[in-house]
Amino acid sequence: MISDPGLKWKRFPDDADDRRHSYDGSDERRAIEHYPPSDFEPAITDLAEFLSPHDSADMRSRLLLGNGASEMIDMISRLAPKGQWRPGPFTTQYQEYRRSATNAGRAELHWSDGGAKLTSIVNPCNPTGDYMHVEEIKEYISETCDGNSWVVVDESMQPWAGPHWREDSLTSQKEFIQEIQRKRGISVYVIHSWTKIWACPGIRLGSVVCPTAEDASGIKKMQVPWSVNVMALHYLSGCCKADEYMQRTWKSTVEWRSFITDGLKHINFPGVYGEAWSSWIWIDTGSEDLAEAIVEECKAAGVPIRWGKFGYCMPTYIRLGVRKPSSAKVLINTIDRVVEEHRCASE
Repeated sequence: MISDPGLKWKRFPDDADDRRHSYDGSDERRAIEHYPPSDFEPAITDLAEFLSPHDSADMRSRLLLGNGASEMIDMISRLAPKGQWRPGPFTTQYQEYRRSATNAGRAELHWSDGGAKLTSIVNPCNPTGDYMHVEEIKEYISETCDGNSWVVVDESMQPWAGPHWREDSLTSQKEFIQEIQRKRGISVYVIHSWTKIWACPGIRLGSVVCPTAEDASGIKKMQVPWSVNVMALHYLSGCCKADEYMQRTWKSTVEWRSFITDGLKHINFPGVYGEAWSSWIWIDTGSEDLAEAIVEECKAAGVPIRWGKFGYCMPTYIRLGVRKPSSAKVLINTIDRVVEEHRCASE
């Protein structure tokens, strides 16, 4: 399960061991005596095979690794055609793209405006939970993105979709991506932050799938050498082969998320959002005061939560992390108590 640095708690959650792979570390200890390989091998090939088992050689030619997705986001924000940028078609989204575009000197357009030279879409959208299936996002890009522009689609949270996640990912759409670039000059880049699904925010690990090998080579030339350290590369190779971990994550996330949403159903919040498989829950509490009280009490109880007021400017909303039932019970009971107190005080 995910260890999300955007979620806040007072103490480390007790399910951390469930989110770690076991290894003795001997290879890694030997590896730190050397510089990382400049081509990131064999880890980058392992990731190519993980992303595209049936066409890994082509995937490898279009794939880049970075020191977290943030490095890839920053590079694309700087290298995309000069001009304005716009976010995806959601009420809000992960703020790293706004930060990066602003730092690159790009003015922001509304998501529905034309004229953007860079469009950044987070899919599924963190935190709102909105999700466009692969045919929907292809249609969105085709119909709303200007020619001779770049489109970034962040699919960091998409591998939670289940065993068939690759089929619903833009990483499986090479023909569409290369055709729309050839005919209209729209370059589509697919970014992943692997610190999410593999619970490793401390080592920083991200990737981008480029439209063509030539595009990947052009970005690689601008990248700082050795930007991914040997510990991250070894961890990546291990994770790409961790089939049991993925199976357990898919099964547990759906069950644990349902446990939380069912446990909160009687409260009748104005809105509870996200896919059944997503690793978080986005809730509209209907009140800024109530949302703040819930966040403060949940943080004190040691369960993961984030207030939508900060970063997202949505003060009535809260984002809950999906955790196993022993932790979720504390979350549910805390929210239930705070809501009851709030409603009694309002009468």
